[in-house]
Amino acid sequence: MKNFNSKRVFNRYSSDPNPEGDYVLYWMQINRRFQYNFALEYAVAWANKLNKPLLIFEAFSCDYPWATARSHMFMMQGMKEHLDYAEQQDLNYLSFVEKKPGQYDQLLRRLARDASVLITDEYPVFIMKERNEYYPDQFKIPYISVDSNGLIPLGLTEKDPYSAYFFRKIMQKHFVEAYTNPPQKNPLSLLNNRKLSELPSSFFEGLPDSNKVFNAIPEFIEELNINHNVKPVEWHGSRQAALGMLGQFIKNGLLEYDEKRNDPDEKKTSNLSPWLHFGKISAYEIVKAVFQHQPEKWDLDKVTYNNGSTGGFFNGNPNIDSFLDEIITWREVGFHFAHHREDYDQFESLPDWALKTLKEHQKDPREWEYSYEQLEQSQTHDEVWNAAQTQLRKEGIIHNYLRMLWGKKVIEWTPDPNTALKYLINLNNTWAIDGRDPNSYSGIFWCFGRFDRAWQERPILGKIRYMTSHNTKKKVKLKQYLNQFGQQKSLL
Repeated sequence: MKNFNSKRVFNRYSSDPNPEGDYVLYWMQINRRFQYNFALEYAVAWANKLNKPLLIFEAFSCDYPWATARSHMFMMQGMKEHLDYAEQQDLNYLSFVEKKPGQYDQLLRRLARDASVLITDEYPVFIMKERNEYYPDQFKIPYISVDSNGLIPLGLTEKDPYSAYFFRKIMQKHFVEAYTNPPQKNPLSLLNNRKLSELPSSFFEGLPDSNKVFNAIPEFIEELNINHNVKPVEWHGSRQAALGMLGQFIKNGLLEYDEKRNDPDEKKTSNLSPWLHFGKISAYEIVKAVFQHQPEKWDLDKVTYNNGSTGGFFNGNPNIDSFLDEIITWREVGFHFAHHREDYDQFESLPDWALKTLKEHQKDPREWEYSYEQLEQSQTHDEVWNAAQTQLRKEGIIHNYLRMLWGKKVIEWTPDPNTALKYLINLNNTWAIDGRDPNSYSGIFWCFGRFDRAWQERPILGKIRYMTSHNTKKKVKLKQYLNQFGQQKSLL
């Protein structure tokens, strides 16, 4: 890799490669794509260096927190696409979905035993983070994780960014260098040794047959001990679907993004977060595609360091500039925060001013108070909030602007801020396709003051930014949205 991208590489267990190993193992955990993938590119480089074939291992567990039929279907659709592509391209690719807890671990250990080097994805939250802390000591070969999450390498920041403004200054200083050191479009085209002997049948004893599994995905999912109340959504989990969504956004939403993105009825948001979360599409190729659709002549020479300001940096179409700030600054600030903070998902990780004001007001009387079950089923007095929660249950997303209101109201309707945070994390990670993601934790914690500043003091929220459904109705277009999602009746 080029020198700048060395900041993406984390050598978690330093040892000599196993010279007797049969292959270099790339364990594809979260950035699940064959294109524009720094980790895969790095694995190819190791395979070439050792003159070994490369084995790509992609798997999915059944006992992860918040496991649902929704996330399983979305993920397995993408894995089926990989399986078909690998067969066409004659790749050494192993796809596996466990049926019982422990089968994933069993197969991974067998594969690592015969590997020379193990390369995997760096990811700052959830079970990927836990695995990357646990497994290096389990395998006596080099264990290297590589960051393919965004444009700005995780290794570039020295501490957690406390605000988007602070991170934007870092992004602006390094954007051109990051953008001009991109991942390879097709890293597997660089692979020299493609010969891999068939894996021993003993590796797969007692494990589900992947060929049968992926030919009957719905039937396989039905047999799993996961949450089947959270049904699959209409969106398909493939890379092809991600590219199609990107194309639709560029055609129908990009050049009106800044003006209309907050209006649910206008439908001008990108809707790319589910595929970004599962790594089906890279942030780099999104940014590249957006740059190619500047309506006027534009190149990187127009980029001007602007000391962290939101305007005057990219100096292109204002709608494109606004979207780029979202896809780079606001998305990646959460990745860098979680990378530096073990407590990224804990109440005490909030800034001091937010902790102080929330604790001062935690015993303020609440006019309305709801149970988790009432919130989950959209059974509140608030039509707009109910509609947002209903969209989450039905489609696996909430409109970007309404997501902020959704979080703020739960703080007001629960006994204390800690309970509100617990409820929001569970609601989001259970129902959202892009849940369990650094960006979704950013969205939830922003409602409590992370990456924000103090505002006028009020009951319950203290100095946390305040939002109301009444004002939201006046500010944004909601008629069609409420017709679609706002029919949920309250129990009150």
